Amino acid sequence: MSTEDRNRRARSVSTATRWSGAVLTMGLVISGCATIPTSGPVHQVEPPVATATETTAESTVAGPEDGMSQEEIVRGFLAAGAGQENDYGVARQFLTPDLASTWRPDARTVVFSGAAGIQQGLEDDQVRVSVDARALIGDTGIMQRQEAGSSEAMDVELTQVDGQWRISDVPDGVLIPASNLNELYRPHNLYFLAPDGETVVPDPRWFPDRPGVSTSLVRALLAGPAPYLESAVTSAYPADAELEGASVPVQDGTATVSLNVPNYSALDVATNREMYSQLTLTLLALDNVDRVDFLAGGGQIDLGSSNQEMLSTDPQEVPGRQIGLDGDQLVFQQGGQSSPVPEVSQALVGSDPSDPAMNRDTNEFAALTQNQSELVTFSTFQPEPAERFTGTRLTAPSVDTDGWVWSGDQSGQIRAVEIAQPDADPVTVDADWLDGRTVTSLKISRDGTRALLVVADGDSSQILISGVRRDSDGTPESLNEPYVVDSGQGAAMMGDARWISESQFVAATITDRSAAPRLYDVSGRYRDLPFLEGGVEGISGGNGDSEIFVVTDGQLRMLTGESWSLQSESVESTAFAG
Repeated sequence: MSTEDRNRRARSVSTATRWSGAVLTMGLVISGCATIPTSGPVHQVEPPVATATETTAESTVAGPEDGMSQEEIVRGFLAAGAGQENDYGVARQFLTPDLASTWRPDARTVVFSGAAGIQQGLEDDQVRVSVDARALIGDTGIMQRQEAGSSEAMDVELTQVDGQWRISDVPDGVLIPASNLNELYRPHNLYFLAPDGETVVPDPRWFPDRPGVSTSLVRALLAGPAPYLESAVTSAYPADAELEGASVPVQDGTATVSLNVPNYSALDVATNREMYSQLTLTLLALDNVDRVDFLAGGGQIDLGSSNQEMLSTDPQEVPGRQIGLDGDQLVFQQGGQSSPVPEVSQALVGSDPSDPAMNRDTNEFAALTQNQSELVTFSTFQPEPAERFTGTRLTAPSVDTDGWVWSGDQSGQIRAVEIAQPDADPVTVDADWLDGRTVTSLKISRDGTRALLVVADGDSSQILISGVRRDSDGTPESLNEPYVVDSGQGAAMMGDARWISESQFVAATITDRSAAPRLYDVSGRYRDLPFLEGGVEGISGGNGDSEIFVVTDGQLRMLTGESWSLQSESVESTAFAG
């Protein structure tokens, strides 16, 4: 079934203590395996489609042979971590019978590069395994990318069974070479609720691509959002909701989900519909699921009238026109043509302006002036720009759905102001984890729940997503510790990133040298877009990958197939609403 069909269908409805190593909040993209496949139309970002039965790694996994040494047994066990068939049946053959029945391979995954180092331990029957860790995946599918140089080590104990060495003690989990990740694992989006109660927010998780993933997804959904989204999104499921039974069976395209939901009320149709929406949007993306039967309280949940709309993953579209600068004049740009912005086109003349931004109604605006050291706001009702705050190398403003304008600076400080209150002081958004780091890009998602940041740290940069915490009035309060989308080598020179949907964004190196922007999804997969020989001076993104723009050599160009088509030779610094 095609991605389009699946999307249409969706719209219709302990870490093991014996592991040691550096578990860092910042990470490194898994090079060589994090690229989105490029088959099909150039704009089509397809998820991996390999299934467990199609994975070539299965046929190469071999069990133990008589006479194997301790090291050979350990190496065989590590290699068998790629064999997911029959619940890692080959890997269990390297374990003693007692351990084989209790070992939990899905508890933790270490994605590593290079070869595993194996050394004799302190005891004769002990071996230590060390790897260069690129990412850690927990039992709920949350991936933590690791900084370059991060390592993980585990102690493995062995004993003889009928004269053959077998592993008697090893931490739960498996080790996976980075080059095999996309063959063996697949990212899936869980869906949680935005504060508006009308929007769902994707939360990417990575699980082995094998039968039973429906069960893993439901358990992860019930466990709640990833830490970086805490208090930014909510779930209709109470904290102690749980599966009834051991699994979520899928038969003839129907996934049957039976839950024990404390205090469940068949009369609370609104909550039931929210639970159903979260569940179906998560499961209907699976290739083998066409329908979801949801049972709670001993029967099918009551969803009320059939003509009531469910929550959906329909994108929150922005207006098709951009705002930009033609010299110092504010203009709208659309379809290769530009026109002055009514009532405010001259608002920034003589102020050394850059990076204009606007709200979805295209009547409230913000911009940087004085060589990116000052943020001003204005509107069609109050056309005179008001200075709101100053800083060093402020980031391009981002206007959220509540009318707040956000910007970061070279010191890592994040501030926000409300356009409708030109005399109000700026709000400092708490983000201690940014102290001492340079924020080069900050854009708030169209659902208002997440900040997409590019942060420079020394000679490299990181692309991060952080949940936005607000008070009851919608005033920004803080940014959560982030989820690392890309880091280190993969994002070494990135300087700007812009949302194009709730689950995708485009990022680019700001440079006068040849460069290729990248199209990302929130799981961290990306593909390179066509090269620009003149470098990239700026980027913007509208509704999906058919509306990606760059400024190169002073020209505004739009991505069209495998090339960049000229849109304007005078309009620069463009941005869609947001």
